[in-house]
Amino acid sequence: MERSFKEEVEQLKLGAGATFHGEGILAVTKALLQSGVAYIGGYQGAPVSHLMDVLNDARGILDELGIHVETNASEAGAAAMLGASINYPLRGAVTFKSTV
Repeated sequence: MERSFKEEVEQLKLGAGATFHGEGILAVTKALLQSGVAYIGGYQGAPVSHLMDVLNDARGILDELGIHVETNASEAGAAAMLGASINYPLRGAVTFKSTV
């Protein structure tokens, strides 16, 4: 079941020194933004599917920050995105469930 984080993602705009209060998955997203990622990708699946829900609900914020978000068709597609960090000086992250 998809969950909406439309209201909660506004907390991702908090700046340095502001106190963040939110669910763990929002904290993970905030940490990714603070780490300086240029792109985030992922494949839906428990237990990480809510991360993709948060990212999709935050697309407007991520677009403002110049962060590309991609929902991948498979784990392999998500992992292939990391090739951008091999060939270019970009920091990125992907998420997917374990395949075993």
